[in-house]
Amino acid sequence: MKAKVRQTGQFGDLVVTAFDCAAQCSTDPAEVSRLARQMVMHVLRHARSIFASPPDGTYLGGKDLAAGIED
Repeated sequence: MKAKVRQTGQFGDLVVTAFDCAAQCSTDPAEVSRLARQMVMHVLRHARSIFASPPDGTYLGGKDLAAGIED
């Protein structure tokens, strides 16, 4: 499943969508829950990697911490 949609949404909407998609793949409640959890965790890990600070940690929130200069 490869969706390239990027938009801001509520966490609850993500969970509902994950359960809806998982329910289409299985009728076993435990399996649906496991699949939905995997989808939500995948999205959250991906989002975290997108919004992570650069490795050197010098740029954060519009401030260049190393130079003490704001954008």
